[in-house]
Amino acid sequence: MVERGWGRIINVSSVNARLGRPGLTAYSTAKAGILGLTPSLARELGPHGITVNTVLPGAIQVDAENALPTHPRARPEDQIARQCVPRRGQPEDVAAAIAFLANPSASFITAQSVSIDGGWMPH
Repeated sequence: MVERGWGRIINVSSVNARLGRPGLTAYSTAKAGILGLTPSLARELGPHGITVNTVLPGAIQVDAENALPTHPRARPEDQIARQCVPRRGQPEDVAAAIAFLANPSASFITAQSVSIDGGWMPH
C-alpha cells in the first residue's frame, strides 16, 4: 500500500469495546485495543494515502452467536428494545459500511470508529 500510495485498512471491533459486557472481559478488552490501533495507524499511514478506520458492529444476527454461552448473551428482544432501529442487524449492514469506507470516495475519512448498531450506543 505504501509503495502504491493508496490503501484502505478497515478494522472490525465491536460495540463491546466501548460498553463492555459481563463474562466477555477478554473479548471486550481485545476489541478495545483496536480502537487505539486505528488512529495510531492512521497517523502513520495517512501521509502515504492510506486510510485506517474501524467498524463496531452491535448485535448482528449471525449463526456463530448460537455458540455463545447464554449467560453473557442478551436476548434478541431485549437488545432490540434498547436500539433506535427496532430490528436485528444483518451482516449486510456491516458489509455496506465496510464497502463505503473501502471506496476511493472515502479518501478523507480516517482514524474513525463507526458503530453499526441500530442506535444501541446512545441507550
